[in-house]
Amino acid sequence: MHPTIAPRCPGRTCRARLPRQSALAGSYACACPRCGESVTLNVSDELAAGRVESCPVCRGSEFFIRKDFPQRLGLLTVIIFGVVASIFYYFHNVVATFATLGSLVAVDALIYLFVGRVTVCYRCRAEFRGVGYNPAHGGFDLATSEKYDA
Repeated sequence: MHPTIAPRCPGRTCRARLPRQSALAGSYACACPRCGESVTLNVSDELAAGRVESCPVCRGSEFFIRKDFPQRLGLLTVIIFGVVASIFYYFHNVVATFATLGSLVAVDALIYLFVGRVTVCYRCRAEFRGVGYNPAHGGFDLATSEKYDA
């Protein structure tokens, strides 16, 4: 499986996610489906081999790793389980309350075990799938992110 890149549109007003591109060595151009802005991907040999050293979109060198799971779906799951547990607790059904919360823990454990990781560029938020683990890339760091959001 080749590594793939999912860049964001560089337009300040758009920021749409562009379709995934296969990370084969070379230079490629793709256009934003929403606003038409052009993005040039300069894929290095290292990235084509599965190692992220620099971002082919913005040339950034700082990355973080997160689970490849939609964050909004995760938040929605927590809210739904929380509401259901609160309803059970309101009706003094403590066993069902803890069973609901335990079910949420089980769902979270399954997601943790079976969902892969994605490497994300701090500067442009391009996502890299199918790349090897790089110990230099840690979890999300708010201070590093704020450097690029300014």
